[in-house]
Amino acid sequence: MREIALYIHVPFCIQKCRYCDFVSYPYHQSEAISDYFKVLVQEIQIRVEKENLQNIVLKSIYFGGGTPSLVPSEILNDFISFLGQNFRFSESIEVSMEANPGTLNSEKIRELAHLGVNRLSLGIQSFQNRFLFFLGRTYQEKEVHNLLKDIIDTGLFLNWSFDLMYGLPFQTFSDWKKEIEYLFRYQPPHFSLYNLTLSHRVPLGVFYKNHFALFPGQDWEASVYRWTQQALRKCGYRRYEISNFAKPGYECLHNLTYWRNQEYLGLGVSSCSYLKGIRMKNASTLSHYQKRIKNCRSPVVNKDILTLKQKLAEEIILALRMSEGFETEKLFQSYPENMVQEKLALLENFALSHFIQEKTGRWILTSKGTLIANQLFLEILD
Repeated sequence: MREIALYIHVPFCIQKCRYCDFVSYPYHQSEAISDYFKVLVQEIQIRVEKENLQNIVLKSIYFGGGTPSLVPSEILNDFISFLGQNFRFSESIEVSMEANPGTLNSEKIRELAHLGVNRLSLGIQSFQNRFLFFLGRTYQEKEVHNLLKDIIDTGLFLNWSFDLMYGLPFQTFSDWKKEIEYLFRYQPPHFSLYNLTLSHRVPLGVFYKNHFALFPGQDWEASVYRWTQQALRKCGYRRYEISNFAKPGYECLHNLTYWRNQEYLGLGVSSCSYLKGIRMKNASTLSHYQKRIKNCRSPVVNKDILTLKQKLAEEIILALRMSEGFETEKLFQSYPENMVQEKLALLENFALSHFIQEKTGRWILTSKGTLIANQLFLEILD
C-alpha cells in the first residue's frame, strides 16, 4: 500500500513576525479561515483525481503555518472527517499541529486531542520578553509558561515539541543559557533549535543590513550550537537531524519523511509536494491559489521532474542532515555506478577536512561538518 505524508498550510497569523518569510496573512475575520478550508476541500477533490491519489494511506498529517491553532475546532473536525473519507489513515498516524502561545488554553488543548491531533509543535522562539518583542511575537513570556503548564497538566499530549532561536541582536551566552534552563525545566520530548536567518524581504532583514554589528556573528553561533548539543546529550536528547533533537521514540515522523526523500502531498497556498519523483509547488499568493481552485484548476503552478543526478544529490543531502547519514550500498542499488562514484569522490575530499566521515559503509556529517552543512550541500548539488 502506498503511504505518504500530508502537509496542510494554514496561512493566517494574528500578525506577521518581523523575521518571517513564509506565506502568511494577518487574521482579521473568522470567515477567512472558513472560506480557506472550503477551498482546501476542493483542492483535495481536484488533486485526488488529477494525481491518482485514490487508496492512499496517510502516515502523518501536519498542520503548518501561519498559526493553525487559530482554526476553530468545528472547522478542524469537519476537515479531518473529510480527510478520513478520502484517504486511509495509518494505525500509527501522527497528526501534528503548529501552535503559538496565546492561541491555546487548556480547553482548546482538550478539543484538539479529542479531534485526533496527537502532536503539538509550539513556536516559542524565546522565554524572554525583550527578544519576543524584537521578533514581533504577539505574546509575552508569562503566556509561554502558562501554555507549557497547561500542556503538562492536562496530560493529553505525550508527544510535543517547541522551538527556540539563537543569534539574536544583543543576545549573550548568559541569555542563551537561561533559555536552555527553561527547556530542561519543562522537558519537551522533542526540541528544535534554529539560528536567526533573515531574508532581505523581511523587516528584520533591513535592520540587519543597517545594524549587523549588533548581531552575535557566526563564531558565536557556532560555539552556542556546539555547547547546546553537549548540554542536550547529557539530558537524554539525541540529535537526529541538524536542527532537531528528541528523546528516544519522539522523532517527528512527518519531518523524517522529508529527510528520507519519501513522498508527501502539500495542500494550501504555497505548499510543496513530492510525488513519484516530481516536485510540485502551489500558487504562492492566496488570491491566485483560490482563483485557480474556484475555476476547477489544480493550484500547482510549477512541476520539476528530477533527473537521476538531481535525485541522487538530493538523497545524499537530505540523508546527511540526519545523524544516521546514508549507506553507500543503497546508492549503488538505485543509481548508476559512475554517478555514485563521482559524488563519493567529493565526499572523500570533505572527509580529508574532517567535515564528514565514513564508518562501515555509512557516511555521516561530523560535528564540525554540521556547522558548515549548507556550504557542503551546495557543492554536492553542483
